[in-house]
Amino acid sequence: MAQYVLLLHGGEFKHYSPEEMQEILTKYLGWADDLRRRGIHRGGEELDNTGRILKLQNGQIVDGPFTETKEAVGGFFMFEAKDYTEAVKISKDCPHFHYDGHVELREVIPH
Repeated sequence: MAQYVLLLHGGEFKHYSPEEMQEILTKYLGWADDLRRRGIHRGGEELDNTGRILKLQNGQIVDGPFTETKEAVGGFFMFEAKDYTEAVKISKDCPHFHYDGHVELREVIPH
């Protein structure tokens, strides 16, 4: 089976109360648990929003330009699927779609 990474972009969470945020987190963790129960979960974590885009310019690492919030990657899930069609089907249940987020699905090429 192939492995896929689902990169979570954007999402709007600022207007939720702490209690609502806990419920939202429970949905994401529940989705990951479902992938584990199915035996296809291979990893995933939330990413800190303090990251930067690094580029090499004139032999120096340049910090920036900065990614817009709606384009920032906030987390990822890695899972197995038999093909791209099945990976899309698995991805459609990701809670991120319900919070104005979008996802990027990429197949992992093992080396």
